Amino acid sequence: MKTNATVKQMADLIVGSNSFIVTVHESPDGDAVGSMLALNGMLKLMGKSSLMYSPDVIPTKLRFLKGWDEIIIKNQPLDGKNFDVMVMLDCGDRARSGNYITKFNGYKKLINIDHHVSNNAFGDLNYIDPKVSSTAEHVYELVKELVARNRMDKIPADVATDLLAALYDDTGGMRYISTTSKTLNIAADLVDSGANCSYVSENLFFSVSRERMELAGRVLSTLTFEKDDKLAYMVMKISDLEVTGAFSEDSEGLIDFPRSIYGVEVAFLIKEVAKDKYKLSFRSRGKVDVNEFCSRFGGGGHKVAAGCTIKGSLDEVTSKVVSQLAELL
Repeated sequence: MKTNATVKQMADLIVGSNSFIVTVHESPDGDAVGSMLALNGMLKLMGKSSLMYSPDVIPTKLRFLKGWDEIIIKNQPLDGKNFDVMVMLDCGDRARSGNYITKFNGYKKLINIDHHVSNNAFGDLNYIDPKVSSTAEHVYELVKELVARNRMDKIPADVATDLLAALYDDTGGMRYISTTSKTLNIAADLVDSGANCSYVSENLFFSVSRERMELAGRVLSTLTFEKDDKLAYMVMKISDLEVTGAFSEDSEGLIDFPRSIYGVEVAFLIKEVAKDKYKLSFRSRGKVDVNEFCSRFGGGGHKVAAGCTIKGSLDEVTSKVVSQLAELL
């Protein structure tokens, strides 16, 4: 495994380069999008040429962040282009960036910034620490170094807002176990730099569509308990999206319902993505390492939050997961 680069090494490469492409993982969340917008914004302020690419559409709840509509979500605009540096953010492995970017080779150097324990250091420069709350913490350190080198007084307000949104989203509003004093200190500095805490919170946690609420109602009706109520799971079918008019992104956060139930050690959400193909999201209180569990199925993430995709009928997938998790409790 390659060793971690330093913030100064990444800054040296950025300062000495002119063109960049910044990309994130499939089904991008707040950490990915906020980190991408923040780094892209900093690069633009430095006079660099920078493009942002996402393999999937940007969730509606994140479209309050300035510049989200500049993110490229179609492959064609990148065909034939070449960049000095590609920066991949929040990708536990190279393939998490989607088929197009996985095969894309129009760059000279690759910077890999991430916080997933499953990351195998696939970049030329890698900055990975699974102990931090989010990729945004790493991007914050890099931005601070670039701010200092460009003799700015503080992080620009829009960049600070992007990073605060990324931090808030990946820590559940500073509620998750990954939140540390360092996380809180970073948040304080971002607010001092001009990030609006209440504005970010309102848009991330208190602005939902009717369609999402109706989807939540349907999914909650499937809540099931196993193993003396230590396991809890829910199921979301494609038909639930069709009936409610909700989007797949509207399922984000639904896992928090079974996760929050007293006595539940592991919670998971089974999402149908195609016939006999299901995407599963897991949350653990710590007794079970769900990153290790998901690795059995080619997935990964963190010890207390991870995901994977399993093929088979719903009954087959459910039975397999419940029986194997039960052995770990």
